[in-house]
Amino acid sequence: MSEIDYDAIPGTSHLLETDLINHMGKKDTDKGVILIPTPSDDPNDPLNWSYTRKLIQIFCIVLYCYGGGCVGCVIYSILTDIAAAPGVNITVAQLNQGTGYSFLFLGLGNLVWLPLCQQYGKRPIYLISMIGVVGFNLWEPFIHSNGEWVASKILHGFFYAPIETLPSITIADMFFEHERATYMGIYGVALFSSNYAAPMLGGLVNDALGWRWTIFIAIIFAGVCTIGMFFLMEETRYDRKIRVKRNNDGGIISAITSRGEEKIPAIIEVLPKKNSDSEDYDVADNLANQTSVIEADEDFTYPPLKTFRQRLSLTSGFQKENHLRDYFLMPYRMVQFPIVLYSGFLYGTSLFFYSILNTTESLVLGAEPYNFSSSMCGLAYASAVIFVFICYPIAGWSTDWIKIHIAKKHNGISQAEDRLWILLVYTFLGPAALILWGVGAAHGIFWFAVVIGLGLMAGLCVIGCVSSVVYTLDCYPQMNMAAITVVIIIRNTMNFGIDYAITPFITNVGLQNTFIACAFICMACIGSFLIMTYTGLYWRKRTRKNYWRMVDAYRRKGVIS
Repeated sequence: MSEIDYDAIPGTSHLLETDLINHMGKKDTDKGVILIPTPSDDPNDPLNWSYTRKLIQIFCIVLYCYGGGCVGCVIYSILTDIAAAPGVNITVAQLNQGTGYSFLFLGLGNLVWLPLCQQYGKRPIYLISMIGVVGFNLWEPFIHSNGEWVASKILHGFFYAPIETLPSITIADMFFEHERATYMGIYGVALFSSNYAAPMLGGLVNDALGWRWTIFIAIIFAGVCTIGMFFLMEETRYDRKIRVKRNNDGGIISAITSRGEEKIPAIIEVLPKKNSDSEDYDVADNLANQTSVIEADEDFTYPPLKTFRQRLSLTSGFQKENHLRDYFLMPYRMVQFPIVLYSGFLYGTSLFFYSILNTTESLVLGAEPYNFSSSMCGLAYASAVIFVFICYPIAGWSTDWIKIHIAKKHNGISQAEDRLWILLVYTFLGPAALILWGVGAAHGIFWFAVVIGLGLMAGLCVIGCVSSVVYTLDCYPQMNMAAITVVIIIRNTMNFGIDYAITPFITNVGLQNTFIACAFICMACIGSFLIMTYTGLYWRKRTRKNYWRMVDAYRRKGVIS
């Protein structure tokens, strides 16, 4: 018989210790925060790693973002130079379309990479991805036709596709629910700042050495990052098993975490279940919902802490049984959940509007009245880099703080939608940035104000990224890879479409009207989080039994832990 509670609502958790809430596993004694998921006794469990060891993995994620991101984005400020180069028979429009194909395969590639990652581990996929980025981008400086350009961008997008999903899953492997946004924010800053810093520096290198060396230097940098990842990045794939204690009726009453002689009980059922038809029905995951369980007295021994050499293994994440078919089908099954679809829409719209600014950057700043050179167009991205770091505390730490703060007001109970309130910042500042950029440029206002609009829009992307991804991870942690895959495919398909639509849009209605329309569309799309804030719990309740049936079936087959 399955011990999964089918009435538990995914995304609803007992996050804080109150008068009614005792310990669940280890607890943060300083804040009274209950650690979710409950860590095992295993010293090799990523949740039990030292803080320094976890930070090293975050550093490797930063290397991955910068190494691959710089290669893909360094060309943004030099597209006109590439098109004008002797022997290159490609227009600027075709170069932009090729970038769109790269975005498309950055999403679709995850349908291949994430199943492989679940079957063979994350570390080899990270390294194969970077090797592919380095190898296939060496072709790019030697292209002569549009077909070659499109092929090179498709290959880049395919091999670098894990950047969109794998870092967030790695962070979820190592950090608890109440701290994920803080570290997801670091990933978001690395992801977007690399995308903005690369064209900023690319313009300068182009003026000094030419467009081909701009790409070559980015590839060399990516190679150095790959070497660093090989020696520092560890495997975080882990099949967690929790020791549990039962009552006389066989029901699970606590988790037991041992540290030498110390044993800390963890009460499972903290609050009484309420009527399932009630709006206040708040049943969080019990231990059997979280992961597989083993008996407290079962003869089960964890292996010793891995040595440095063992941590460098490329096969430590291999599954003993082949479940590739199940892993390939998982994302298609996650499409049935409205939360996943909405998160994809939210992430897509969060980047949608910056993509418009990015696509029009050289067109606006390179034309009258600004007449920026390629290097100056590149330097304009310094504004984007600065605002990404300014927005980090809002996207990262503040998102976790809001979740904890709201839980304090609800007897320690947290809902996944609590994080979405941070999007109020994007809802109002996003339209302001679009108007400052588009309408301001149409009226020829001082260039500094226009560049501020570009930077602000870029910084807000971090908020959209963290909110949408962490929302999904909070709701469906047992199926996080499949769920995030769907989110990213939706996001990148939307961005693929904008590369084709924005130029005709501006041509037909003009710069000012385009960005006025975009401002109102932005407010409506991002502001839709208010609807999800009040309806998200309803959708999670409606689909909870389908979700737990899926989790139960996969767990029985050994597909997930």
